[in-house]
Amino acid sequence: MCMISIRRPPSMPWALPPAILRRWVCGRSAAQSCRRRKSSFLQRTAKTAMMQIQKDKLTPKGARSMEVTYRMQDGFLLPNLLMPQERSVHLGKYAELRRQYLMKHRRVLYTNLKTSCRLTEHLAEIEQTAQKMVEQTVAQMARAEGVTEELKATDPLRWTGLMNNFRHSAEEMVLNDLIYS
Repeated sequence: MCMISIRRPPSMPWALPPAILRRWVCGRSAAQSCRRRKSSFLQRTAKTAMMQIQKDKLTPKGARSMEVTYRMQDGFLLPNLLMPQERSVHLGKYAELRRQYLMKHRRVLYTNLKTSCRLTEHLAEIEQTAQKMVEQTVAQMARAEGVTEELKATDPLRWTGLMNNFRHSAEEMVLNDLIYS
């Protein structure tokens, strides 16, 4: 296998696309196909690389492909960048706790949800799920301990203490399993 030395034009990048490198590595078959076309292997490779560079220049990527409008304010052109409006949803205790947790401990997830306009939807789902879990857990604990309406009528203070205990235990489980995970 022989070494090929190529003089690089200033506009050609040092790192060539994989397709061009494959052609250089399997030089024999590529060179043979070039002989049939009456052009040298190096000429075809350089031409392909230049076409790739021109194609990359013409194709806008990322933020350059966005159309941004501007407004005049105090002699300055300011971009009109507004987040899409989200529907208004009442977010309760669990949604607010989840939002604070995401802001402090899971910044990337919080930013991704906010920029994709899915934060409110996520928080509403967390709120609904957390409330349902607390209600179901309290009901299961009350059934397991034998706390009934009969106890509520005979000893309301004891019934209130047991139900508060069940609710606090259920909330602690929800916070650990759903909110702070």
